[in-house]
Amino acid sequence: MRTMIIAGALACCSLPVLANQCNVEFNGNMQLENNVLEVTLANNTRLSIAQDKILYVDGVALTLDTQQQHWVDNYYDGINQAAPQAAAIATDAVALASTALNEVFTELLGTDNTALAELSDKLHDLDHQIQYNFYAENGDIRLHSGSFENGEFFGEQWEAQFEDAIEGLVTESIGHIMVAIGTQLIFNGGDMDKFEQKMQRFGEQMEQKIEYQAEALEEQSEQLCDTLVKVDDAENQLQMHIKQLSSLDVIQVSKHYKAM
Repeated sequence: MRTMIIAGALACCSLPVLANQCNVEFNGNMQLENNVLEVTLANNTRLSIAQDKILYVDGVALTLDTQQQHWVDNYYDGINQAAPQAAAIATDAVALASTALNEVFTELLGTDNTALAELSDKLHDLDHQIQYNFYAENGDIRLHSGSFENGEFFGEQWEAQFEDAIEGLVTESIGHIMVAIGTQLIFNGGDMDKFEQKMQRFGEQMEQKIEYQAEALEEQSEQLCDTLVKVDDAENQLQMHIKQLSSLDVIQVSKHYKAM
């Protein structure tokens, strides 16, 4: 049963990888659509930045000094960079969890299992939703802060869908799992220790298979966190040094460093 514990942990934890290192929240309305970044401030002031990096506040272009323009560039470029980074992390996490779960339940139940097929469909739907949140139909990057539940960059809605999919798989398959375990014990002469050793070996092999991918996900999340920290810093600088943006505080990021 060790393998099932591993798979469950992956399914529940692999999607919000970033949460272990970053706390990212949106407070307000931000959207990136058709290469135009638009933000609505707390006082209903609207700023927009297009690919030419000209800053508009309520439709009026501002004349900026070199340092102010640098912060505008960093703000726009950072959001453009963060969206595909986040999409890649979420997509890779879905793929990693799907692979782990398929290996576990194939080992227990074999390949002819309708529950696994249904799980695959649910994870495919989840991946489609992730892509929808970060990409337009023509492939352009897009981002809408309203898509993130409770303002969290990796909202609980995706994690909840993961958990529901896994719970459904286990519930629908529990009878087959018990039969499979019983069959394995029969083939092993009722030797529970031998069966546990077999399952432990399988678990260790699977851990080795996914370890590299999990480390890659962690590196990706580090890079995304660094990108968002820079965006937050640029936003803070714009807030402090451009009077029209004194209420700009849409994105908040805090990075947690691991103890060595």
